[in-house]
Amino acid sequence: MRLISADKDQAVRVVTMGVRLPFNDSPFTRIAVCIVLYVFTPNIFGQTADRELKSYIEKVDQGQVDEVKKVLPDLVAKYQNNAGVMYLQGRLASDGIEAVKFYQGVVDNFPRSEWADDALYRIYQYYYSLGLYRTAELKMQQLKKDYPTSPYLTGGKDAAQLPHQEEAPVKLPTKEVAAADTQQTVQARTGGTVVAPYTLQVGAFSSATNAEKQKSFFEDLGYSVEIANKIRSGRSLYLVWIGSYKNAEEARTAGKDVKTKYKIDSIIVEKY
Repeated sequence: MRLISADKDQAVRVVTMGVRLPFNDSPFTRIAVCIVLYVFTPNIFGQTADRELKSYIEKVDQGQVDEVKKVLPDLVAKYQNNAGVMYLQGRLASDGIEAVKFYQGVVDNFPRSEWADDALYRIYQYYYSLGLYRTAELKMQQLKKDYPTSPYLTGGKDAAQLPHQEEAPVKLPTKEVAAADTQQTVQARTGGTVVAPYTLQVGAFSSATNAEKQKSFFEDLGYSVEIANKIRSGRSLYLVWIGSYKNAEEARTAGKDVKTKYKIDSIIVEKY
């Protein structure tokens, strides 16, 4: 935006986003200039905000979470009541419940924003990962109804066939796993074979069907997944394990990554 001034007797133009107006210091011209500024200035500001926020979201996608967290308070203050900021807050939330609140805020308050379908799909993804399949299905139906051209639909992603009854994961007490195991102790327990004895437990279900759903969820994300049937407190449970890790520290790092990306807690499990 550029305002050029000159003597009153000289023909001068105001250039605003490619719009040229004759300027002769008349009341009409002043009103016209104000209208142009009123119309175009918010658009310029909005475009600048979108570009900046997209760059930070790309950094989150690239794993630069800590860097973005440092500037988040400044972004919240700079772009108040902004869909992109709210979506970014959801991406950086410390747990799934908090993230869903931000995502739902985007969907409810900014349904026409470019972030709305992404936020709604992440809500669906969160409930699906927890085994709340009927709740997840409602979100998927809303996505289909309100955002039929969303890439989450046109790109081939869709809801799986869901069981008739949803089930929240069973909460099991965490087991502290020692990180001091050496390759020699692992070999001793496994007959000399070098293996990756650690895994991450991301769910525990009384229903094999629901465990299979979570298994499919993580397989689609590229994880190796195993379902283990165990008896816990007299109950038959289907435990969902992802990944294989050489030591507890490696598993712990992977668990933090799962927590950051998908807001899902995990337990380190020693298989052997």
